[in-house]
Amino acid sequence: MATEAPPRIHRLTATLANQIAAGEVVERPASILKELLENSLDAGARRITVRLEGGGLDLLQVEDDGVGILPDDLSLALERHATSKLRSVQDLHAIATLGFRGEALPAIASVARLDILSRAIGRNQAARLQVAGGTLIANEAAARAPGTTVRITDLFFNVPARRKFLRAAPAELARNQKVLRQAALAHFSVAFQLYQGPRPLLQFPAAADAQGRAERVGAVLGEEFLRQAVYFELEDQGLSLSGWLGLPTYNRARGDEQYFFVNQRPVRDPVIAHAVRAAYADVLYKERHPLFVLYLNLAPELVDVNVHPAKAEVRFRDARLVHDFLFRSLQRVIAEQRPGTIIPPVPLPQQTAPPPPAANLSLPLRAPAVQEGQGAYWERVVAPAKTLGTMTPQVPDQAVSDQPLGDALAQIHERFILAQNAAGIVLVDQHAAHERILYEKMKTSRQQNDIQQFIIPEYIHVSPAQMAQFEHAQADLRKAGLEISVAGPGTLAIYAAPLGMNAESYGQTIGQLLGEEGAWAQGDEDELLASLACRAAIKVNRKLSLSEMNALLRQLEATPRAGQCNHGRPTVVHLSLAELDRLFLRGR
Repeated sequence: MATEAPPRIHRLTATLANQIAAGEVVERPASILKELLENSLDAGARRITVRLEGGGLDLLQVEDDGVGILPDDLSLALERHATSKLRSVQDLHAIATLGFRGEALPAIASVARLDILSRAIGRNQAARLQVAGGTLIANEAAARAPGTTVRITDLFFNVPARRKFLRAAPAELARNQKVLRQAALAHFSVAFQLYQGPRPLLQFPAAADAQGRAERVGAVLGEEFLRQAVYFELEDQGLSLSGWLGLPTYNRARGDEQYFFVNQRPVRDPVIAHAVRAAYADVLYKERHPLFVLYLNLAPELVDVNVHPAKAEVRFRDARLVHDFLFRSLQRVIAEQRPGTIIPPVPLPQQTAPPPPAANLSLPLRAPAVQEGQGAYWERVVAPAKTLGTMTPQVPDQAVSDQPLGDALAQIHERFILAQNAAGIVLVDQHAAHERILYEKMKTSRQQNDIQQFIIPEYIHVSPAQMAQFEHAQADLRKAGLEISVAGPGTLAIYAAPLGMNAESYGQTIGQLLGEEGAWAQGDEDELLASLACRAAIKVNRKLSLSEMNALLRQLEATPRAGQCNHGRPTVVHLSLAELDRLFLRGR
């Protein structure tokens, strides 16, 4: 039987090669806008104006005041792999620009009608190039101020199958707006404008100082985000991290308000995502997502941006170093937020009353002296929680009214503590607050291997189902710092446990824990301790004296991650005097 001749290898035409590249780079109008914005920013633009029609499907125009393109280079800019940003292989290993591939303009020109008008700095005349579907239509002299204008119309006019996959104009417009917001958050010194037809949709003036940068962040994420976020700057081992980190209690069902920039480039990376999620692990509901605007800066040679056609992903040379730095930094910021000091980093416009001082992230944790209350319950459960010397060092007594959580006034329905501080009033969920205190004490005790040995073991009687659960979970209990063994039929003996509660309390809570199958994730000792703390914490309907309430407030002020319980619920709610006045219409 005759065999067919093998197919011959041939070179693709330039138009076909560009259209294939367009499939990777030109996914939709928003991806085109991203490429054009990067070109403008690399050109040193200080003002960029974007004009859209039909959500970018009919018209997408980007105008800048950058250095422009020389007339002799204009036609070369539309050839594949032609760029001014790379010269050698060494440059590829330390990319310091946003663009570098030299593929975007020829790819766009192959699937749309493109008009590019540019005047280079120092030249008296501009040049215009017109291309339709990869075919040159015109190359002529023109007039323009220094800078570049790229005008794209009829996207995918020659590839109708691609256009069918695009969304409706409003959906495409929303994607374009998100791209511009990302660019605005990454480049504060540049002014941005976005128009849909004649109507201005987004306007971001250039931000030259901290106030201007905060206002831009507030314009993108809302002023409430600034009120519910902490600004910070940290550096270590050649890495720097800064930005606005949202409080765990200010969260969303989707992760669509998370902005992370590496050397001013918006990126998605599993190393970053895992580090952020781990930092919020103890303070956020499992299915909720935090809000943040974060900036990681490092030497260009330590990050590879040449791993994705759209340049949306990166790879770090030392991923472990970056992950640990991000995790430690974010965990520290979250831990050092204190009830009563959760304040935006700069004043907001038209603020009616000055906020109390913001938390100083450079200071070590300090705790005021604890005043114990009286009563068997307090001595058995609450008072032991203050015994960690490394967590709560003693300082000279000071007036309670000067403390962020102030003086306790009353207990509301034996559930909430009402307190007064210098700024207004404070409501504290007594169970959630004590839960966080116990959890942090037990975690620190376990991490420092500071385990309390019981002189007399605490014996607990368990059911056959509880005994089976214990046998399944014994290894996890041991990792959590709990030394428990079988003492006889239906009996367990507790010999040691992390500091925080006494033997009797551990006996009760472990018995409850073993009675609830799946109460914690197997293998996660932190979640196990969180479950223990939840069951041991002060319950609703537990009456506390004023001294007990004040002692709880002082401990909460000295506890990391004190603004949230172990499940992500808020522990403290503040009402300022200005807010109280508004409730009663004072001043109107």
